[in-house]
Amino acid sequence: MRAVCTIALREFRNLFLSPLAWTLLAVLFAITAYMFMAAVLNYEMKQVQFQTLGDAAKLSLTDWTIAPMLGNAAVLLLLVMPMLTMRLFAEEKRRGTWAAIASSPLTPMEIILGKYLGLMMFLAVTVGLLGVPSFLLFFFGKPDLGQTLSGLGGLFLLASAFGAVGLAASSATDNPMVAAMSAFGVLLLLWVASWVGESGGSGLAAVLSYLSITNHYQNFLTGVVNSTDLVYFLLLSAVGLLFARQRLMAERIRG
Repeated sequence: MRAVCTIALREFRNLFLSPLAWTLLAVLFAITAYMFMAAVLNYEMKQVQFQTLGDAAKLSLTDWTIAPMLGNAAVLLLLVMPMLTMRLFAEEKRRGTWAAIASSPLTPMEIILGKYLGLMMFLAVTVGLLGVPSFLLFFFGKPDLGQTLSGLGGLFLLASAFGAVGLAASSATDNPMVAAMSAFGVLLLLWVASWVGESGGSGLAAVLSYLSITNHYQNFLTGVVNSTDLVYFLLLSAVGLLFARQRLMAERIRG
């Protein structure tokens, strides 16, 4: 366990020292902040319109501001996460330092868990910072606290699943760009799975609907937290980590 924590802290520190990570986060926060301000201004305009009709009470501050911001943040993470995770293993293989790590007494799973835990710590900070604008609204209005926390929790689970897929892709190659493109391809397929299912039969539609990331994430944005969605994101993360373990075990056996 100590080795896992040591690796996690090293990866967490490396991510914060990486110019690429800072650049990607700066772009993420800038675009998210712009979209959030646009959503707030749109809410104010709609509120004036609804007040003239006497229906201002029916206008949900959370649905019109926080939920769209978190939805847009998920789309941006779809683009950002493959680039954040592409170097986790691929860069070490490219530099030739992976052989020394693979020959250490640590098991592949300990190395994977250490890197993944460090990534999750980084994502926790990222999601926490993305949540700052949401909580600032509580000084000026009455957003739904439960729905806000549900959305932020869903965003963290989503980002963690993205990270596991990216880690798996990075473990399968020694080229970071190939890892990034592979991870993005898999995530994009899961993102649009429900759209493809709409043109298929009922059985296929049901399977693709379950595989769709957006269907499960959307429930969190509406404030609905159920076991089906939690299990989905945990399973997706577990599959990514187990795939990485199998790849690294095979490489260790080959020497």
